[in-house]
Amino acid sequence: MTIVTDESIRESIRLEMESTSSTFHTLLDSLSDEDLRRKSNNPGWSNGEILFHMVFAFMILSALIPLVKFFGHLPKSYSKLFAGMLNTFTWFFNWINAVGARGGGRVYTSRNIGKKYDKVHNSILKKLASIKENEWQSGMYYPTRWDALFSEYMTLEKLFHYPVSHFQFHLKQISRPT
Repeated sequence: MTIVTDESIRESIRLEMESTSSTFHTLLDSLSDEDLRRKSNNPGWSNGEILFHMVFAFMILSALIPLVKFFGHLPKSYSKLFAGMLNTFTWFFNWINAVGARGGGRVYTSRNIGKKYDKVHNSILKKLASIKENEWQSGMYYPTRWDALFSEYMTLEKLFHYPVSHFQFHLKQISRPT
């Protein structure tokens, strides 16, 4: 029987993050700025927009961690109410998500998106190291209409896995030069 400890959770997430970082940089090295402007396999989005959207999932993790810690100290009904309220604004979230990805896809080049990713990656690893053993199971309800990869209720541990799952989901949408 394997005993799950604070360090085994942390190490599992760290290895997952490092593997994703390697995949990200291999992908990025294979794409030129022209390739980033190319249409992706996701209709209406360019490769650069998809790539920025993938990186953005890592960026928002920094904001979601304190939110989970906050709601983790309250009765679960509070975050359920909050998630329900956020679900009513799905149309606005989708609009912001699209505008943000389109803007990010235009602003970031293959060189500076890599730098941004590395900065966010290092920040996540620092946050990962700061999680206390009693915090891993803190959680909250999420607006499941915002992203199919959100579980209805996500712990801090699940939250750290989210951007990697999101990255893997969108990875196949990057079109390759023919």
